[in-house]
Amino acid sequence: MTLPAIHEIDKIVFPEPEKIPLQNNIPLFGFNGTKNDILRIDLIFNAGRWTETLPLQSAFVASLFKSGTSKYTSFEINEMIDSLGSTLKSASGFNSFTVSIYCMNRYLEQTLSHAILCLNECIFPEQELEHQKRKSLANLSLSLEKNDYLADNAFKKQIFGNRHPYGYETTREKIEQLTREHLLHYYQRELCPAKCTVFIAGKYGQDELKVLDRVLGGWSKEYRHGQADVKAIPAIPAFERNVLHIRKEKSVQASIVIGNVLFNKQHDDYAAFVLLNTIFGGYFGSRLMSNIREDKGLTYGIHSGLFTLKHAGLFSIQTDTNLENVEVCLREIYSEMERLQNERIPEAEIALARNYLLGKFLGRTDGPFNQAEVFKSYSIENVNIHKFSEIVETLRQTDAVSLQRLAQQYLLKENMLEVAVG
Repeated sequence: MTLPAIHEIDKIVFPEPEKIPLQNNIPLFGFNGTKNDILRIDLIFNAGRWTETLPLQSAFVASLFKSGTSKYTSFEINEMIDSLGSTLKSASGFNSFTVSIYCMNRYLEQTLSHAILCLNECIFPEQELEHQKRKSLANLSLSLEKNDYLADNAFKKQIFGNRHPYGYETTREKIEQLTREHLLHYYQRELCPAKCTVFIAGKYGQDELKVLDRVLGGWSKEYRHGQADVKAIPAIPAFERNVLHIRKEKSVQASIVIGNVLFNKQHDDYAAFVLLNTIFGGYFGSRLMSNIREDKGLTYGIHSGLFTLKHAGLFSIQTDTNLENVEVCLREIYSEMERLQNERIPEAEIALARNYLLGKFLGRTDGPFNQAEVFKSYSIENVNIHKFSEIVETLRQTDAVSLQRLAQQYLLKENMLEVAVG
């Protein structure tokens, strides 16, 4: 048997989507190309946590998006959608609110009509809200027993502050204070055509585009200006080195989170830092995994990453270890940071991480569904999709000297917040 030849990944170009303005001026971006008659349509609203006037508004509106209208109950709405073999779901993010539709081409118009029904006529029945509150309180009680949940909460709250959309934690008080009027206020103000962008991926032609223009293009809902348009978002506080160890009774393990605020995709150092982080703790062959998991057996897994948002980026290292190993685990994490600052990374190690990343970037261009997913994430963060190819090119060119400079600038123990719960 002859093995296939191995080729280096050359230039990766992200395909330009088809841009089609709908009759009500909602922008529509299309990624065409599958063989099967199936579609995914995402309505992305410039909303999410960032535009809340009260914590958890966005999350509860997403949970109760199909909770009922004056004419249909929640059960009836779900039955209508299920009978078509379609899926309609909603999700709240830090800077976006998403309504996602999966359907067969022949049921596109009916499925879209059900989505518009939920976008225009949801009344958030009191009994549905109370049920969701009970469910959320039960989930919160379970989460509060988990060390990793507590550590992540404490980390974000310490970094951003408990009044910031990126930092506040879910509490019983925040859940209980929500009323039907709070949800209606958010729903009526944020889920409207003026704040919407549409993405379609799958097999579509002129017939499907006409349906989209007729249903989504004909969607009318007044944009109600409100407090969220002018509200002041608390500034991210200036950070100083801090250590926060929280004792949890009966724990035999501790969850560790270390990190700080960094930058998002728009920053000049983003692409090279992604490569540095991959070597440090971003994949299974990373230094943190090799040292702390493979060599010393202190954990089942350890990972570092740069989580990017529209208005910030958050770098963190996360792991779980036995209580008696916390100090040695922390020492080894900081030791690996110092190695990157003081020693140049061998070219073979850089090449391995680079090829891993280029393979992941190539996979993101494979097929319309992957392409749409990437394009949406860039759109939410307000980053031009041309940045994708720029990042790939920077990954190809970054050398050991540049990576050492980045480690000396960004991987400093004195700049890190350290949280351990257990």
